[in-house]
Amino acid sequence: MLLSIVDELRSAAIYPELTKSRVLLSGLTSRCGVDIARAFAESSIRLVIRTAEASAAVDEISALLAQAANELQLSSTDDVDEADAAVAFAQGPAQRAFGGLEAVINMIEIHPADLVGRTSESDLEALVSEKLLAPTMAARILANRMQLTLTQGSILHVVAAPTPRTGAELMVLDIIRATLAAMVRTESQNWADKGIRINAVAPANALEHSDETLLGEPDIATLALFLTSTKGRNLTGHLFSSR
Repeated sequence: MLLSIVDELRSAAIYPELTKSRVLLSGLTSRCGVDIARAFAESSIRLVIRTAEASAAVDEISALLAQAANELQLSSTDDVDEADAAVAFAQGPAQRAFGGLEAVINMIEIHPADLVGRTSESDLEALVSEKLLAPTMAARILANRMQLTLTQGSILHVVAAPTPRTGAELMVLDIIRATLAAMVRTESQNWADKGIRINAVAPANALEHSDETLLGEPDIATLALFLTSTKGRNLTGHLFSSR
């Protein structure tokens, strides 16, 4: 199924129904989210970007995206991973930018240092909470807003992580993946009858050897477009694998 989606979209033109759609991409950096943002910008959508990276690279990326997007608003902050800040942004600026949202993409970036020294249960719980609590809480706020405005919206969580160098680092990523999968299953069931889809992408686990794996961010961008389009309205509760 996954390969057929990706193959179809690689050869397809821009989905016309996405023109002027309102999309939030939270967690963009110069390292992750760029291909996804570009794919949506080139579909002539109205794009809200939330980034914690204040750099010339992000400024240049934003300028290029603004040339392609129908409209673009950039919000710079140093607290993307903080739950309270994520909720405040979801309740305020994310809604006010264009009066609502049809799609949300949460980039969840795992840094190499995040995987080191996580040997105790409390260490692992702290990392999972740090990385997944903010996008989960923000998604609930945004899904509720979609429900109130009768919007059949899409929420996609994307974990971007380095290649693990040790078995211990691989274990940490597998725990994050398993927790995210459980969260997505529960949240998607809670919102399915409102027409709101919740899916996720995470690095393949240690035992997974499937041909149906997304090969990098361009493939993830392709999937994100599909999930936002009318063709993707039957897909929810899925955790897609990436390499």
